Amino acid sequence: MDCAEYRAYMKEFFERLYASYSEGSGAGVMLPFGDEGREMWADGAEEDEEWKKWKLVPASISGEEIAAFEDEIGTKLPLCVRAFLTTYHHCFEPPVGRNPTFAHFEGMREAWNPTLVAAGYLPVAWDEEGGYIRCVDLSNMPDEEKCGVFEIDHEILFSLDENAGRGAIEAEMMPVAENFIAFLDGIAGGEI
Repeated sequence: MDCAEYRAYMKEFFERLYASYSEGSGAGVMLPFGDEGREMWADGAEEDEEWKKWKLVPASISGEEIAAFEDEIGTKLPLCVRAFLTTYHHCFEPPVGRNPTFAHFEGMREAWNPTLVAAGYLPVAWDEEGGYIRCVDLSNMPDEEKCGVFEIDHEILFSLDENAGRGAIEAEMMPVAENFIAFLDGIAGGEI
């Protein structure tokens, strides 16, 4: 896929997931928002209510901001991950992660780990309750379709030496999906 195809996929993915999480009580899209998240409040949100329904907001992340983020985390983002971050601001819980208007890249920043990045894995989401960090294996870049998504138990990761090499990390990784798009398809389909 090219950048435009990835963005079209992400737009459909986020809109479908949001609609799914909004069904019934809508609890899947409710958060305790303050004023900093006002632009993400859904229409009709009550100012005096702590928990507010949030809405998808078209992303306002520039190429310069992506480049600065890549410098900060020490690796280049695959096009699919760039599209994931620059299509909509969102506040999904793991395994998707958050990228709100007031804290760009929040989910990825929470998952970021220098040991994983040094070993060629891009952390994309951390589920603290589930105990895992999900990563894209960058070893087959630029062929993003062959960059699998793996997870590592955060307790195991945190017990490894910070200079652990790829072999030590790879031995602890469990496969999740054949690539990032398959990972998102699994989330949307309720399999992940």
